This record gives sequence, structure tokens and C-alpha cells, in this order.
Amino acid sequence: MDIKEYFHRVSLTNSGPPSLSSLRELHRHHVHSIPIESLSIHSGEKIILDISWMYNKIVVRRRGGFCYENNGLFLWVLQQLGYQTQVLSSMVRNRKNGIYGPPFDHMILVVNLEGRRWICDVGYGEALVEPFPLEAGWEEEQDNGVYHLLVEGDEWYMEKKEENGWRSLYKFTLEERTFEDFRDMCEYHQTSPSSIFVQKSLCSLQLPHERLTYIGRQLITTEYTKGGEIVKTIRKLTDEEIPGLLRDKFGIVLSGKLIPKDEDIVIPKTHQSDSSSKLDLNAYLQRIGIADYMAISKMPSLSTLRTIHRHHVFSVPFESLSMHSGEKIIFNIGWIYEKIVLRKRGGFCFENNGLFLWVLQQLGYQPRVLSSRVRIKVTDVYEPPHSHMILTVELEGRRWLCDVGLGDGIIEPIPLEAGWEGEQDNGVYRLQVEDEWHLQKKEDKVWNSLYKFNLEERTFEDFRERCEHYQTSPNSFFVQKSFCSLHFPHGKLTYIGRRLITTEYTKGGGSVKTTKELTEEEIPALLKDKFGIVLSGKLTPKED
Repeated sequence: MDIKEYFHRVSLTNSGPPSLSSLRELHRHHVHSIPIESLSIHSGEKIILDISWMYNKIVVRRRGGFCYENNGLFLWVLQQLGYQTQVLSSMVRNRKNGIYGPPFDHMILVVNLEGRRWICDVGYGEALVEPFPLEAGWEEEQDNGVYHLLVEGDEWYMEKKEENGWRSLYKFTLEERTFEDFRDMCEYHQTSPSSIFVQKSLCSLQLPHERLTYIGRQLITTEYTKGGEIVKTIRKLTDEEIPGLLRDKFGIVLSGKLIPKDEDIVIPKTHQSDSSSKLDLNAYLQRIGIADYMAISKMPSLSTLRTIHRHHVFSVPFESLSMHSGEKIIFNIGWIYEKIVLRKRGGFCFENNGLFLWVLQQLGYQPRVLSSRVRIKVTDVYEPPHSHMILTVELEGRRWLCDVGLGDGIIEPIPLEAGWEGEQDNGVYRLQVEDEWHLQKKEDKVWNSLYKFNLEERTFEDFRERCEHYQTSPNSFFVQKSFCSLHFPHGKLTYIGRRLITTEYTKGGGSVKTTKELTEEEIPALLKDKFGIVLSGKLTPKED
């Protein structure tokens, strides 16, 4: 990678030593030369979170990119030039519903220079042309509008002036991140129906006092006037006109055939206010049917642990629907919280037990994470390590196994004691210790192992690779079958493929099952009525 080639790309001959004037010139030239665009997603190209790949795309192939690409490349440039840089995570506000995106939704940079801190952001279509002082209450007019920084608690809000007042673009904290932290959200924005980059083929370039935006089959010209006012003109395009327009207006020639797209963005279902992006314990408790924090003991206790475990299992489904409706599962507690609590979805073990881990920590418990290996019934073979996440809690002189993330698992915590046996609403369980610990369930008077584990403590992060594997591998149960399972007292509902299975449990570990065949048209309503789930993408039923 050659910094001189970057200068040529942004129409600069050179850049002097670190200074505010040099930083301003560099930022402005980047914004005026390199588009914000999602064209890779609509022309068959995978975006790779790698600086050398981005350099090749933007500098050598003279393309643009979204925030991770533009700000990722700009980070490299600033580091090459000797600037002191920091990477921050921000959350973009949806204009339609006021909800902020998940953590790592947008990358921004901060530069320490001449005794002040400056926000740099060359990766947002309607934001800064020049660096902006990171100072509470700062207001400034730039070529494309008037901006303002608002601070509430530890959160900073970048706002832009419009006719009806200030509009928040995104919010952020000052916690330093790394470029690598954005890998999952880079993948999410290429695959999720909630991503503007998936729903719209777009390309936007800031020019002095105006912005050109291609989107779908339109070219929008936005002229900025003094005080933040704008004038827009729209020109309709045919498919045949688009390649020439991209070449002439944006300097872009695609290597693959572009499929124009301008669909409505799928907005996650939520009743929360625009402050809902913060993880809120009360919102979780309401999600599982507990009125508020005051309804449970403020001190860790076995009765409280049993209550929240039971409520979670009866409220939050075990499901693989993301894999069959175009949604990437992001291995991040903030994203999982947004999915399960705000969008009222379920998840597989890493999601359910990952969220439950956070809940227990918030309530003052000291949970430990363990790795278990699930037994495949058909082959009697155990999955590899980290195939299933479980939790333990030390409480009242005993250790307790917690697991809200297995479709056929326990309803309440069980004592982590060799030889323990007990009956719950959905069957009889026991713990056997041989070379490892085995959680077993009695079925037709026979003990079958559900999974085995040892007591070596793990971390949530240890399960990242298996989370990815279970979403992509053709050998994954979650990939092979679209399913959703939810316990109720003494029974379980299971949707799978094109069937609904109702299981009623009888005393001593027996069960009675009934099956109803479904048409594809019936499935969305069934998921809504029986499981409380409304998907953001179209479900493809599957049972291989």
C-alpha cells in the first residue's frame, strides 16, 4: 500500500506533518473524492474487513464503500502520517422509527491534535465535511449543513439542523475500540434485511455545497444553502442509464452486473423509545413476564434464580429462524439483547444463555460459563467442544446448573451434584459423572444423555467460532431445519419445517405428541400467534 497513491486518489499532491490545517484538507479531499456506496452488495462482491483489501478497492479500483471501508482506510492514512488516532463505535438513528442501531453500527475516529480532540468521519453520507471538535455543545456550520454535539450522561449525540429542529444522526461513547471490533457488524450490514445497504443500491458523493446520490433508479441532487436549508431535485433513471451515470458522476465502473434496488428497510418491531438501545434490565424482566425489578428479590437468592430461569424458558423461544429469513446472528450481547428483548425473538444457546449470563451479572450473581458437547440422537455422537454454552451459579452453599438455551432442557436450575435426580414440568433429569458430567433425561424409562461437560471455566468469547459454524455449515442442525420451540407448563410447542408438534408431558417422564401439517401460507401467522414472533425477512421453511 502506497500513501502517495492514496493522495493521488483524493486529488492531493502531499500532506505535511500533523496539523489541524493538514487534517482539515485531508478530510475534505477524502469526502469530496470517495463515495459512500453499497454497490458491492448488489453486484456480487463480498466486502472484506481488511485494510489492504479496502485500499485495493478504493484506491486502486477507484471505488467507494460504507463506513468500515472509508473510515477504516482513513484510519490507516492518519496512522501513516503520524496522527494520534482512536476508534469509536457509534449507533445510527433510524429516521423512520427513531431507534438507534446496535453497537458497532457505525465507525468514527477521534484525533488528538493541538490540545483538542477532533471527530473525523469520512464514512457517513450526510455528515461531516471537515473534522469537528469533540466538545459538548459545540455548534458549527459546514458546507453541507449545521452540526451540533449534545451530551447526555456518557453518551454523545451528533445532530444536524433541519427545518423542524435538530435531528440526531448517531450517538456514541468515548470507549476506545479496535478496527477488528467491527467485523461482525460489517457482515451484518451485507446480509441483514434491516440494513440500508442490503435494501438499497446506493452511491453518494459530497461536493462543495451539494451532494449527488444515486439510489435504486433515481439520481438525487441536494443543494445546501446557508443555515442548513436544502433544495432537492430528483431524476428518474432506466436500468440502461445507470452504469454510464455511475461512471460519469461518481467515477465508478463495476466488475459485476448491478441489480438496482430501493426497497423499504425492514424496521425491527419494538415499542421502545429512542433510548432503548441501552441494555435495560427492566425491559428484559418485562419481556419474560416479570412486571419490574421490584417484583424480584434485590439480593441473589435461589428462589429468585428459579423464578427468572423459569420465566425465561416459558417466554423466550429456542429457534433457528434467523438462518432461514436472511438475518446474520451477531455474537454481541447488545445485538442479542436487541433481538430477544426489543424485537421479541428467541435464539439458540449462545443467544439465550449469553443474554441470561448478562442478566445474572446485572442481578449480582457470579455466573461461570462452561462448555458442553451436545449428543446427536441419530448417531449417538457428541458435537465438538463449545457446541453448547451452559452456566453455573454458586448460591446458598451449593452450585447450580442453569441452561435456558436448549430446546429439550431444564425448566429450573438443578444442583450440580453427581447422582442428583429430579422431576421438572417437562420430564425427569439426572446428573451422572463418568469421565465427564452428563446431563440425562428419562424417555420411555430409558436415560438418554443430552450433553456432557467438564467444569473448566470458559468465556462468552470462546463460543464465537461455533456460533459462526452453526449459521453456515451444511452439517448444522440450525441450517438444516427451520424451527422454533417454546416450553409451557407441562408441555412444549415446536414448529419445524412445515409442521407444528405439541408435546404434553406426563408424570414420570412420559410424553404424548400430536402433529399438525402446515401450509407455507399458515406459518407466519402461526409464529406470531403461538410464539409471538414476527420476522423481518421472508422465511424459507426447511427440514432436511
